[in-house]
Amino acid sequence: MMVRLRVGRLLLRGAGLGLVGAGAYTIHNAGYEVNNIGVVRFGRAALAVGRIGVDYTQSLYYTSYPTEEEREVAKGSCHQRSANKLLYLCCANGGVFIKVGQHIGALDYLLPDEYVNTMKVLHHEAPKMPLEDIYDVIGKELGEDPKTIFASFDEEPLGSASLAQVHRATLHDGTEVAVKVQHKFVKKHSFVDIVTMDFLVRAVKLAFPDFEFMWLADEMKKNLPLELSFIQESKNSEKVAKLLKDYEWLRIPKIEWNYTTERLLVMEYCPGAHINDVERLKAEGVDCYDVSLKISKMYCKMIMEEGYVHCDPHPGNIKVRKDDNGKVEIILLDHGLYTQLSNQFRYDYSEFWQAIINRDIDEIKRTAIQLGVGDLYGLFACMVTARSWNSIQKGLEVSARDKSESAEIKANAARYMKEITDVLAFVNRQMILIFKTNDLLRNIESSLGTSNSMISFLQMSRSCIRTIQEKNMTGVSSKWTRMCIQLRTQWNLFKISMYEFYLTVYWSRFGALLKLR
Repeated sequence: MMVRLRVGRLLLRGAGLGLVGAGAYTIHNAGYEVNNIGVVRFGRAALAVGRIGVDYTQSLYYTSYPTEEEREVAKGSCHQRSANKLLYLCCANGGVFIKVGQHIGALDYLLPDEYVNTMKVLHHEAPKMPLEDIYDVIGKELGEDPKTIFASFDEEPLGSASLAQVHRATLHDGTEVAVKVQHKFVKKHSFVDIVTMDFLVRAVKLAFPDFEFMWLADEMKKNLPLELSFIQESKNSEKVAKLLKDYEWLRIPKIEWNYTTERLLVMEYCPGAHINDVERLKAEGVDCYDVSLKISKMYCKMIMEEGYVHCDPHPGNIKVRKDDNGKVEIILLDHGLYTQLSNQFRYDYSEFWQAIINRDIDEIKRTAIQLGVGDLYGLFACMVTARSWNSIQKGLEVSARDKSESAEIKANAARYMKEITDVLAFVNRQMILIFKTNDLLRNIESSLGTSNSMISFLQMSRSCIRTIQEKNMTGVSSKWTRMCIQLRTQWNLFKISMYEFYLTVYWSRFGALLKLR
């Protein structure tokens, strides 16, 4: 208890120990702005986390409450105050901190509602970079005045994110392009910011041993350098375009390699409506069910069949439009963050999903253990599906998600925060970004109004069957055995199609009249 009481002092003393090193690293390149000095950024972060630690200590460990209900109310208030402090820190420090905030805002159903809802704003309201800084970065990267490179350049950005800003422009040959420019100081800040977060997470773990958040710092250390390389992002976009080339409705902007560097990405400009702009989609005659089906197919193939997953599918990165023939196209943007899944992980994850689909509790437990979760298999299944354990046991396909279930899941996110952080700490590392991807996709389905359509459930079933076939084919040389495996796969896929027809009837008015449900 004494350790917890001193948590604020511990963090602040730690900040003092790191001031000299952090300041020395960035002060030369600070641009004479206070926020660009590492010592200021480090100190601001340590102060914010220290204040959050003190608040939790005083509110939850040294204050007694007459009833458990009053304690839960106090805990919710503490969550909200802490989330507000964290949001201020992310906006003040910018760059990497905004990226962390966006990651937290994407973990719906996994973290307390107060944190998720507060941090979600960072997906839409990242700070903008002044136009002079934009031109400065372009000039340094290409060695030319931007006005000699572009015939026109829109001053108002198409969007501003945590690490970069995008503007519409035209090349001198008339080609319309989108110009993605990395924020001026983000790369210089990145080393100090990562070290800062790593230190603070370790300090919080020391003060609060029950909570394990090292996975967050570990993921940032691994992924951020990749996201800061626009050359790598360009290669990612071309790779996924090749892997998904059979989806003629998928559009991935082509890269203008002559103008692309580590900090500057020039690509084909692809207009369209953001996927959560349902009013505009309906006004343009776009079928939201069709859009949801395409998104589900794309991500199931990425995760289960290809093992190469776009991990940032928030609404700003997916657009929808009709082509010249009136067919719906999905435009996938921002290819900076991908995860390459191992074959073994794909097989284990597919078997886990197949067990959920089949309502096989013993198999859910066995496959969860393979993924590193152990006895927390029930909670893990709820985290993966964002459904209650009762719905999983009954069958996801016949259990409509309603408001009461959503409220129960969100309440459990706060009540079982310790257990949830244990799952995140012990689960296979490849699962972390899959959690984020799954939650963002569920938000998209919710925006499109297709959450109860079973689209994702059916596409996931098909992808699981194909992936398990791939596993069963491994090492098999007998033509007869291979043919049997293929026939079994085709039969299972046929049963899925028949079941899809049944569910269509089940959830229709006709099904209600027949009392199927």
